[in-house]
Amino acid sequence: MKKKIVFVMNSLSIGGAEKSLVTILSLFDYKKYEVDLFLFGVEGEFLKQLPKEVNLLAEDVDFKKFEKNKAFAPLIFLINKKPKKAFYSLLYIFGYIYNKLLHRKAIYLGWNHVKHIISGLNKNYDVSIGFMERYSLYFNIDKVKAKKKIGFIHNNYKKYPFDYKLDKYYFNFYDNIATVSNTCLEALNEYFPEYKDKFLVIKNMISKKMIKEMGKEPIDIKKKKDEIWISTVGRLVYQKGLDNAIDVCDILVNKLGYNIKWYVFGEGEEKENLLTKIKRKNLENHFILYGATNNPYKWIEKSDIYVTTSRFEGYAVTVLEAKALAKPIVGNNIKEIAEQITDGVNGYLANTNEEIAQKIKLLIDNKSVRDKFIDNLKKDNTIENKEELSKIYDLL
Repeated sequence: MKKKIVFVMNSLSIGGAEKSLVTILSLFDYKKYEVDLFLFGVEGEFLKQLPKEVNLLAEDVDFKKFEKNKAFAPLIFLINKKPKKAFYSLLYIFGYIYNKLLHRKAIYLGWNHVKHIISGLNKNYDVSIGFMERYSLYFNIDKVKAKKKIGFIHNNYKKYPFDYKLDKYYFNFYDNIATVSNTCLEALNEYFPEYKDKFLVIKNMISKKMIKEMGKEPIDIKKKKDEIWISTVGRLVYQKGLDNAIDVCDILVNKLGYNIKWYVFGEGEEKENLLTKIKRKNLENHFILYGATNNPYKWIEKSDIYVTTSRFEGYAVTVLEAKALAKPIVGNNIKEIAEQITDGVNGYLANTNEEIAQKIKLLIDNKSVRDKFIDNLKKDNTIENKEELSKIYDLL
């Protein structure tokens, strides 16, 4: 008989974890496994890439109502004769207001209330996998019946705003917890030494073949002869350091005189702040917030250089993708990026905005260096999924 597996995830919107999950599901052995997928919101650009073998479960109707309109959720539940859900949604609102008054960032706000609003899964599974931190991990323990529970952490515990007490409680119920880089593993071991035996590294996965195929697609802008194209993919949030990328672009354009076209692919809460800074530095024609797209690869493929300015990462899927497309990379010298880039071999690492600008300058001015990096990236056989996939099968 096939083993029954369920993955729990927020949605399939554009993101590294989401991309990795879709890749895993595309590689799964469906002769051995029957796979369900539960999403808190059945939405996202990657939905269309789900293999037909995956059984996409219906989203929870009451949770969707709550998420869509939290302020009126108590009234909606009362009208629908669901007093318990009305009560807990009201408690959630009180908790939200209380934290606002205290100026707290409550990333995990209200799971103890939300778990009374959202229903559980009725089916019994051999293995259930909470594929994302926060609600996915907690839902997997509280609302899924399975013989074995596996969780995933996709960020650095030292730098991301996790809830230590809540995680410590829920980690106790997991058989294994995977994280996506050695740096993230070190952080988990430091914070939770009592669970050290449960932790392991399973790096994010990509489909190199698919990325290269999608990279061949045409784009709607023609590159001018004197332009240097730089690409960056990432959410427009503080973590990705795109405010620093604007400063780097300012150095390249206004101090060093290069004709840069820097395309950024993603959406997020920092968009207005970034647009204001771009305008202030007169970079509207040089630093372009293109928006979210399910195919940034056709842009990366036509770029000269890929740059990442993240302040911290889990395991940067976008860097992995740039490597798959053999693009010279310049990145912040943080541990998470240094695991993926060998300085002076397939890219450059830098410590400041000025250093990043100088490394980009080096690549622009030295075709031989660019060619060396490209050649090394084409020979790189580490962008494979066999080892990581085998780790997942071992856990199952």
